[in-house]
Amino acid sequence: MVSKDWEIVIGIEIHLELNTKTKMFSPIKNDFLSKPNENVSNIDIAYPGSLPLLNKQAVIKAIKLAKALNMEIDQLVRFDRKNYFYPDLTKGFQITQQFHPIGKNGSIKIKVDKEWKDISIQRIHLEEDTAKSIHENNLTYLNYNRAGVPLIEIVSNPVMHSAKEAAAYVEAIRETALCLDISDAKMNEGSLRTDINLSVRKKGTNDMNTRVEIKNLNSLSNVQKAIEYESNYQIECYLNNKPILQQTKRFDEATQKTVVMRTKSNVIDYKYFPGINIAYIFLTDKVINDINIEELPYDKEIRYEKLGLNNVQIPQLLGNIEYALYLDKINYFDFKKSANIFFSEIVTYLNNNKIEIKEFNLRPDEVKMIITYLSEGKIIKSSIQKIIDLKQLNKNETLDSLILKNNLLEEQKQISVDEIIDQILKDNPTLINEFKNNYDRAIKFMLGQFMKATQGKGDKIKFQKAIEEKIK
Repeated sequence: MVSKDWEIVIGIEIHLELNTKTKMFSPIKNDFLSKPNENVSNIDIAYPGSLPLLNKQAVIKAIKLAKALNMEIDQLVRFDRKNYFYPDLTKGFQITQQFHPIGKNGSIKIKVDKEWKDISIQRIHLEEDTAKSIHENNLTYLNYNRAGVPLIEIVSNPVMHSAKEAAAYVEAIRETALCLDISDAKMNEGSLRTDINLSVRKKGTNDMNTRVEIKNLNSLSNVQKAIEYESNYQIECYLNNKPILQQTKRFDEATQKTVVMRTKSNVIDYKYFPGINIAYIFLTDKVINDINIEELPYDKEIRYEKLGLNNVQIPQLLGNIEYALYLDKINYFDFKKSANIFFSEIVTYLNNNKIEIKEFNLRPDEVKMIITYLSEGKIIKSSIQKIIDLKQLNKNETLDSLILKNNLLEEQKQISVDEIIDQILKDNPTLINEFKNNYDRAIKFMLGQFMKATQGKGDKIKFQKAIEEKIK
């Protein structure tokens, strides 16, 4: 925990890989799961004479994000070269947007301790990703499938002051990307990568002290842990008159500490200059205005709260947009009831069977039918999992057919109850007199026989009513 006399100053850079079908400047497939170095073209690694071709969908997705973040959109789409050498960058330069970022001066809402707060964002810009370095046994392997993948860099202003705020900001960006369907935003796979810029200062001052950069944090938990450790470390340095060096660090999960990767002696000069082989594009007002954005996380959360969802359900829906879209399509008049059934029955089934909702054979309109039948007393809640199992195995059969064939309608069960009672009385002719002499014992015996006949799954209440009618 940070001392109350000190304040953390945090700015965050997020690299968000876009889910386009092809790469940023080449027609090669953009696929995380491909075999290493399978999806590489001469454009991605800058063979002499190769010319980049801009991915239109990447620009559209960048405009969607700029709109969602309330940004000023630059109508001039222009790219620049960022020149540096590193093994994962065979070109010797990266194509980016240094001088004309596609969006600037935006903001996003975050929620911390039940309070909403606006976080200002300096800019977003399009660029290409580098290859992926894999370090094993003192060797480094390079996978160029990632080279040239389109991404957006999102640069916040240094306006966050706690680990909680930082984690909430990263999650808000992730949820926004999911809602807009511009990225799968998986931190564990690297399609959303987070760099933290952090310094500390005495509370009440406006000093911007030496900052440290913590690279490539791959979970919200690690974002918080890295900030808490590094801020306390810096405070200790100041208290003991030790200098803070401008360094790049990583978070070591094994030791739960930040570890120095390199020290920066001065600002790196990347010698940016305009891209010489990508034509400039001017975005008209019509092009920008015609790009629509989906319902954003803040608006979803407010809507779900008004509909009565709880603080366990809402984060799950915001964190998994496919769940949210599916639930909204159920379209049952009682949204809270449909959400409760969705989480208790459908999400439980998906988790237990380790399948994604896109592999689920029950359509939202069929879930609506199940909830309607449940509300009308035509089926009981314990039958829902059976119905889901049957539908998963019989994709093309109608729901009504599966319910009827498998005796899951309560009207059918009533007939079955009567038949079972008749059979019990037939097998035990003395029971008629037993009812006159010892009613409770006779009922208890018949209930035991009924549960035996139904393998313990019979409805005791319906049995009780049916036997009373029969005795009369």
